[in-house]
Amino acid sequence: MTKVLKSSLSIILFAVLLSIYDAGAQNHNGSQTGFLTLEECIATALESNYSVAISTNNLEIAKNNVNLEPFLPSLSASSRFSDSRTGQKNYNSTGDVENSKTHSTSVINGLNASWRLFDGFYMFAAREKQEELLKQGQYNFRSVVENLIMTISSQYYKIISLQNQVDLLNELVAISQIRYNQALTRYDIGSDSGLEYKQAKIYLNSDSSSLMLQKENLKNAYIELFELMNLPLDSPARVQDTIIPERQLQLQLLLESALGKNTELNAMRTREYIAGLDYKIAQSSRYPVLDLTAGYNYNFNRSQLIPSKYNESDGFNWGVSLSLPIFSGGELNRRVRNAAITRENERLNLLRYEKELESEIRQLYNFYNNNLRSIDFEEESRESAFLNLEAAMAKYRLGSLSGIEFRDYQLSYLSASDRKLRALYETKLSEIRLRLMAGELFAD
Repeated sequence: MTKVLKSSLSIILFAVLLSIYDAGAQNHNGSQTGFLTLEECIATALESNYSVAISTNNLEIAKNNVNLEPFLPSLSASSRFSDSRTGQKNYNSTGDVENSKTHSTSVINGLNASWRLFDGFYMFAAREKQEELLKQGQYNFRSVVENLIMTISSQYYKIISLQNQVDLLNELVAISQIRYNQALTRYDIGSDSGLEYKQAKIYLNSDSSSLMLQKENLKNAYIELFELMNLPLDSPARVQDTIIPERQLQLQLLLESALGKNTELNAMRTREYIAGLDYKIAQSSRYPVLDLTAGYNYNFNRSQLIPSKYNESDGFNWGVSLSLPIFSGGELNRRVRNAAITRENERLNLLRYEKELESEIRQLYNFYNNNLRSIDFEEESRESAFLNLEAAMAKYRLGSLSGIEFRDYQLSYLSASDRKLRALYETKLSEIRLRLMAGELFAD
């Protein structure tokens, strides 16, 4: 009986550890094994996620807003037709009534054009602002995509971590089940009191409860992933992969990349430039405005009140108008001053964010490095805890170790394994975040 139990324990531990901790033993060809890969999750989300669809539409609006409208003339046509019929009664001094009726028709057609030739360079600043707003829309779209990729990646690795924890708890339940079976066998043959097997049952139930809770967390994590991918929330798709942190990230390269590629930083540079254009637009109101106008009109009138049968007129007209602002109650100066203040605020916001970005990268890089080193430490602790657990299992089987002491070894192994899994997960999350801030998470 003891040989069977020892053999079962070794097989269980070896199988579970092989699936959890043998980093690099699994490949990432999920499409070949029927499981979702990270690339497939991201591709599906980019095609179906509602936030990406909305951002795409907003980007299309920004593209439509870039046009030559500030430089082009405006042309409008108008037409008016009126018909009037009037009945009139005149009463004279004798009481007789004189009836009269009049009928008149009028047609007015016009074609008018207006072209602004000069407006203090407003049109040039407005056109450039359209282009910068398009850049801002592109950065907004990129930000949505990057954050979705980061969220998908984080959720993907969260599922892997939760699955590993489920496997670990399965292992813990299996060990607790073996312990309970041994304690029950001793009780049945009368070599032990009922306290030990009852305590073993309590531990088994506790471990089973923890396993059920972790399975629930895993199911909920899948629901969140499917929601991001816009898949049916009860989809049977599953993830099977290994968390392998990148060990080659360099702080200086990340900082240099962030200064040039960080999406939010580039968006803020665009906002600063737009604020400068708004200042130019405000200043353009100080200059004279020159407009060229032209038109063609056609008029037709027919009335019984005029001697002729009808009359009509048509002809072209054109002109040039010049306006110069002289005094506006200080409104123009107020707009210019406010535009200058806004431009300065955008410059200061840019400088502040550059410093915040560098600070956040440096702090996160330290966190990443510490977790990276912790992986090796926790792996050593886990291996030592596993060997101690094997030795404790042998002593417990021989009756030289109490159930409470055995439980301490069991929990020590669980804690070391959990710390290893957590270090792996936290390292991967910080790696993803670092790549996001460096602008390397999404390639155009």
